[in-house]
Amino acid sequence: MIFLLFSIICSTAIVVIFKYFERFKINTFNAIIINYLTASALGFILNKSDYSFFSIIEAPWIPIAIIIGISFIVLFYVIGVTTQKMGVTVAAVSGRMAVIIPITFSIVYYNEIVGLWKIMGISLALPALILTMFRKETIPKKYFILPVIIFLGMGIVDSLVKFAQAEHLRDENLLLFTTFLFLISAVSGTLFRFFKHSNTSFHSIKLWVGGVLLGVANLGSLYFFIQALSHSNMDSSVVFGINHIGIVSFSVLMSLVLFREKFKKINWIGISLSLVTIYILTRT
Repeated sequence: MIFLLFSIICSTAIVVIFKYFERFKINTFNAIIINYLTASALGFILNKSDYSFFSIIEAPWIPIAIIIGISFIVLFYVIGVTTQKMGVTVAAVSGRMAVIIPITFSIVYYNEIVGLWKIMGISLALPALILTMFRKETIPKKYFILPVIIFLGMGIVDSLVKFAQAEHLRDENLLLFTTFLFLISAVSGTLFRFFKHSNTSFHSIKLWVGGVLLGVANLGSLYFFIQALSHSNMDSSVVFGINHIGIVSFSVLMSLVLFREKFKKINWIGISLSLVTIYILTRT
């Protein structure tokens, strides 16, 4: 259970840090690159297993790590923009409601039993997300696609993480897997920035502090979550559910305490329905 708690804290810290990027005028994409460089460097430092370049490239989990690594750089940027334009809670709920995708994947691929609870949970997910996102104030329509991207992207990534954990990962290679996919994210982000011919500067203490803090939280979030999947002695759907409920709850609390985000009654209904939905999805 301690691994789940650490994962929830780290995941909540990610969206909170993104919100502070807006307040301190920190370039989000540059900070994300620093974040992944930090996460991969810290992973290599903490890794105690014996490995070589050839052992890594021949590992069966390499294709999965590459796909997740590239996906992360895109999703992290979208999460950052969503947090800044639509709030901490919308970004958190969008990512957490994506739990229906890995649960559906587990049902189809691992032949998990489909019960009434899971059918109810999957049916409630979309209404919960729409109610949480609802805003009367003027927000450019282009931003409303962002939570959808987070929802689909995080769902696919969570499914790939579950597959990698079940098929390929053990304690001895877990940190190496996590480190490598973060390195892929850092390289992808750097290449994208280079081909985009971006001339934004990295000469900012605020940028580096924010990027490093984000990297520590990012590494902890994924590492502790995979540890929870491996060692919690609970079904993966329960681990996903508790993790997602915790992140939504902590994120709402942080948005109220730190950023004074204001929610309308319809948003509270959506948040409550999201928590109920995730709880229902954990029932076996």
